[in-house]
Amino acid sequence: MKRISELLDNTKSDKYPLEHYENIGKRGIRRLDGYEKASGRASYTMDIHLHGMLYAKFLKSPYAHARIRSMDTSRAAAYPGVRAILRYDDPELPKSANLGGHVPNNITVLPSVAYFQGEEVGAVIAADTENIADAALDLVEVEWEERPFVLDVVEALKPDAPLANPETYPDGNYYNEGFLDIEKHGDVEKGFAEADLTLEFQTERTANTWIGPERPCGIFRWNGEYPEVWLKHQHPQVAKRAISSWYGGIPMNRIQLHCPYQGASFGGWSHCNWNLGPYYCAGFLAKKTGKPVKWVFDRREDFYGGEMDEGSYFFKVGVKKDGTITAVQGTATLANQWFPVFGAFHHLSENTKIQNIHGRLKVIQVNKGPTVATRCEQNPNCLTLTLVFEHVAAALGLDPIEVALKNDGAEGHDMAWLNERKAEMGFPVRDSLRECIEKGKAVIDWDRKWHQPGTKRLPNGRMHGMAFTWTHEWEDSAGSSEIAIRIERTDGTASILGMRCDIGVNAETAYCQIAADELGMEIQDVFYRPHIDPGFFTMTPDSSTNLSVNGFATRNAARLLKQRILEVATRPLGQTSRGSFPPAFPGMKPEDLDIKDSTVFVKRDPSIRKTIAELVMPTGYEGPLAIASEMGKGADRSIFSEPLFAYGWQMQQGAYASQRLRLCRQAHFMEVEVDTETGEVDVVKVVNVNDVGKVVSWEGCEGQQYGGTYMGVGRGRSEEVIHDPATGVMLNGNLLDYKIAAINDVGSIDTCLVETGMGYGPYGTVGIAEDVATDVPALISPAVFNATGKWVDAFPITPDRVLKALGKS
Repeated sequence: MKRISELLDNTKSDKYPLEHYENIGKRGIRRLDGYEKASGRASYTMDIHLHGMLYAKFLKSPYAHARIRSMDTSRAAAYPGVRAILRYDDPELPKSANLGGHVPNNITVLPSVAYFQGEEVGAVIAADTENIADAALDLVEVEWEERPFVLDVVEALKPDAPLANPETYPDGNYYNEGFLDIEKHGDVEKGFAEADLTLEFQTERTANTWIGPERPCGIFRWNGEYPEVWLKHQHPQVAKRAISSWYGGIPMNRIQLHCPYQGASFGGWSHCNWNLGPYYCAGFLAKKTGKPVKWVFDRREDFYGGEMDEGSYFFKVGVKKDGTITAVQGTATLANQWFPVFGAFHHLSENTKIQNIHGRLKVIQVNKGPTVATRCEQNPNCLTLTLVFEHVAAALGLDPIEVALKNDGAEGHDMAWLNERKAEMGFPVRDSLRECIEKGKAVIDWDRKWHQPGTKRLPNGRMHGMAFTWTHEWEDSAGSSEIAIRIERTDGTASILGMRCDIGVNAETAYCQIAADELGMEIQDVFYRPHIDPGFFTMTPDSSTNLSVNGFATRNAARLLKQRILEVATRPLGQTSRGSFPPAFPGMKPEDLDIKDSTVFVKRDPSIRKTIAELVMPTGYEGPLAIASEMGKGADRSIFSEPLFAYGWQMQQGAYASQRLRLCRQAHFMEVEVDTETGEVDVVKVVNVNDVGKVVSWEGCEGQQYGGTYMGVGRGRSEEVIHDPATGVMLNGNLLDYKIAAINDVGSIDTCLVETGMGYGPYGTVGIAEDVATDVPALISPAVFNATGKWVDAFPITPDRVLKALGKS
């Protein structure tokens, strides 16, 4: 326990790693979810159908900004198959309720004011089928008060701009002034005075979103007075907390949760403040009708909000001729952030020796959906770092890799200073960025292929481009976890207990790998099914936090359980007031034993052994603890062993709260071909190199790199939510017109992993989720510049924008 407590809120290297690894870092371990998903037999929330279940659909605003003056639902209520209607003005509805978010918040359950076109307002109808509910919604008659709207952050800052949300922000659309809006180090004016060259440039990022194959949905059923809920949600513990406050209050221990497989979940909807509003309405309708109710969004509703990087960016950079950056000043004016705390210039401070930085984040309310952490909250920071470094390299005619290595560091200090800190914290002193770069350069053949901008035309007539970017590897931002492990009777297998959202990244298999190595068990003897509520909740998918936080919690539980197994093996069996039986290992102490291959053995004589199954013994007709009595052996008593169970936990404030130094790096390389007649950008090759500290699951890490590349290319090249400027109506809220990257949109992807052991997680691990999808999008811009010699000043880098930059639009 002392060692476990010592690593809570860990700020140094892992002092107690394993000496040997059997399953951690081993390739070819079978995914726990592999067969179900590959065979099409996996069950998702949308697949759940309960007897007598109704379907709930919401009325949506046809206007970008409007208020309901009056509403007539009588024709809808009379439509065949409609079973109940909940209205915004129902006297039984509370004025507000806790409907989600990271912290408890109280907002309107069913709003009467819409702040963006398509927002759910006014009414929700429960019917026998989705189609019936949709048809009934068409019969709802609404008198709307249309309000003026604004869609663009720059326009929203003008003095005569309409208020996008006058109820919440009556004083103006700029709402985060003075709240974590400045990133400042040193003196930028001094830095500019020291520079040999000063650059100014700007870019824009249009709206993009989290769209996935499974539409948002959920089910609410009342079992008498007790609720049972099926969640499509990343935070089941938040949902349970919120549900307990509804309908006058429900004890937590009477709420039954299910969290089936998720058909893609990238933050997004799970972070929106109203994300549990549909569950509240479904529960209300289920109580009213006496039937289970499934609420369902249509595809357009899945475009509820977007990523936090939408807006306008301005940069001013001072640099010396050798590539040393002396100052960065900039402003990011971004739309609708519900958590305006992550900045847009932090990576310049966290990853470099740049001493003079002044970055401002302005968050502006416009009449679009909320922007939240979608695939990652660090998108603005990665865009900033990539564009600053690539513009500097281009202006000086330098290899961007040279500029990166020259400015690598932390918090304004150089690598010599950072290496001293690594040693002080007990980490290996390694140059993570240089190691990542060397691996990536070799794979993409950088030294042979890189060239000055606009200088290489290929035999096919296209222009060839190369680009490189980098930043720190994601670590756990903050989080906590509680995990238990129990040994099953009869066969001695281990079950990990802890509810969590499974979003498909093979995390559950990785936790089994950790538990197996720590317990000394074979990997096939450890199992984890996270879909039901066993009373323990792990850290949920957020900020690449899971491996570190849940890894520690799993390790802690496994180490406590292993100690308990060895103690039980050396204590008398079947102890009751009537006596006991000899221990499994007579005359031994726990420290005399060890476990390997699911077998307990004596260290000095491994031939003396018992499997864990033999130790726990079969269950039987006298209850779970005993298979039979010892009749005829001198005593009418039963032999049994104690239940074997342990729980562990971890609390990690992580980087955001403790300002830990980032030690591990990532590097990404891209090769493109640009057709200067059509503006088409063909991504020929992407190479991802991530220093994850220590690989637990190769397949899990590489899966993040592959998937992140497609997401990043899509976001950088084609993903864009388009609104009609005249009406505020979204024009492409579907999977045909919103262009996500498909398998043919990237020529080839190479994945490389580096293991420096410089992560703060167990065994020196650090996260990888989110970061590839976050770092790759901005990389397309310098790749196109290297091909054409022209900067495209807006994302995504679509053919029309390329042609405009080439003067051909």
